[in-house]
Amino acid sequence: MEDISMKKIIILISVSILMVGEALAFTTFGHQSIAALADKYLTDNAKKEVKAILKTDMVRASFWLNTLRKKPEYAYTKDWHITTLDANGKSTTTAENDGVVQLEKAIDVLRNRTNHSDSLVQASLRTVIHLVGDLHCIAHIRIDGNEATKGFTYKTWNELTAEGKGFYCSKTYNSSWYKLWESRFVSRYTFFTPQYHGDDIDIFANEKKAEYEKGTPRFWVENVGEDVVRALEIFQPGEVVPAQMNERQETVHTRCMAKASYRLAALLNDIFK
Repeated sequence: MEDISMKKIIILISVSILMVGEALAFTTFGHQSIAALADKYLTDNAKKEVKAILKTDMVRASFWLNTLRKKPEYAYTKDWHITTLDANGKSTTTAENDGVVQLEKAIDVLRNRTNHSDSLVQASLRTVIHLVGDLHCIAHIRIDGNEATKGFTYKTWNELTAEGKGFYCSKTYNSSWYKLWESRFVSRYTFFTPQYHGDDIDIFANEKKAEYEKGTPRFWVENVGEDVVRALEIFQPGEVVPAQMNERQETVHTRCMAKASYRLAALLNDIFK
């Protein structure tokens, strides 16, 4: 029997196709860049199958859950973008609305696609493309017992060198955990095309592609959870951190995007052998 939540989502497909032309948010650009890099590493057969199912390309299909969750009647999907690890950083959840659970269900539909309707298969593929990206964003990982992973604001100050005077604070401004990981770093590249941004990420991380693309969705989110723990050693609610410390996290962000891209491609290549 088809999962009820996924049956509900089928009707969203036609709506999302109509909405792909609206103005792009930074989060949309991030999803498009991940999809563009993943598409670069699809096998010919996987590329053919993916296009046939989507009726469009992966870049255009990559952000539909973000668009549709804003509609009240589809608000039930908003929790799909997040996963929760236990206090030890392990992915043990079986919660229906958890992101990794929904990702696994969508993968199962794709692996057994001959047993399901075309519309459910398309919905599942769109879900996989989107959620692999989301679950590699540090702000989308929750850890039981760690309230900071639910989001917080902090202050950043610019650290400027004045000869003979050491460091001093020139400006303090508010930022947030979510904006740092979801939009701050990506926003610097929105003058690129998603394909160009994907290529830039690839240059940064390609030497570790074979290492990064291994594992299962549960392993992937636990892997990102390790980055969450390390980042929270620097950023805590209400703390003031140097801007330079903030900027150093961009390499972590880029690495997460690379892992999402390589893992998405490897997953789809395996499904569509």
